Amino acid sequence: MKKLFLSLMLVPLMLGGCNWFKKDKNKEPEEEQVVEEEQYISVAETELSLKIGEQYQLQITQIKKTIIICQSNNDAVATVTQSGLVTAVAPGETTISVTGGKDRYVIFITVLPPEAKDSLQIVMVKSTFTIAMGDEYVLPFTVKLGNSVVENPNLSYTYETSGIVSITGLNVTTQSAGTTKCVVTASYNEYTTSSSFTITVYWWAQ
Repeated sequence: MKKLFLSLMLVPLMLGGCNWFKKDKNKEPEEEQVVEEEQYISVAETELSLKIGEQYQLQITQIKKTIIICQSNNDAVATVTQSGLVTAVAPGETTISVTGGKDRYVIFITVLPPEAKDSLQIVMVKSTFTIAMGDEYVLPFTVKLGNSVVENPNLSYTYETSGIVSITGLNVTTQSAGTTKCVVTASYNEYTTSSSFTITVYWWAQ
């Protein structure tokens, strides 16, 4: 009788345990809570291209109170102040890091080499001229800046032997027979260049 009584007592417990197992099995898992990390700073730039001597202010936003540290990986190429002012020093590449709290940003910096300046040049068809006394002669010179022709350049002349010719602009005025070496200097804005040529004046054309 005792065995039968114990068996009857265990049946409800076993049935209840099965129901509990089923309920627990069908229960939806609880969602994991995502903890967002605090943001201290943000930097708008990721890369910059600058010319030598050019400056650029990084757009740094402080979101939470923290100490902001700006540092260049190579001061010989570009420097940066603690306020984020970047100065390009020499051609090359480097990085600048901006750190605040747990945040760290890296900005890639490229400093471009200086552009080659156009040179002023005097283009001559020839460097030796023969002129008959009394003839009007225009020197066949062209002054160029790079590939562009300079209109009305400022021209000045010096003569190895004076009294043979006088030149104004490109116009030659003969004064007496003889040969002289001339140096022409052309200037335009900040550019200056010189070239030499020889003029021989005869009483008649040779």
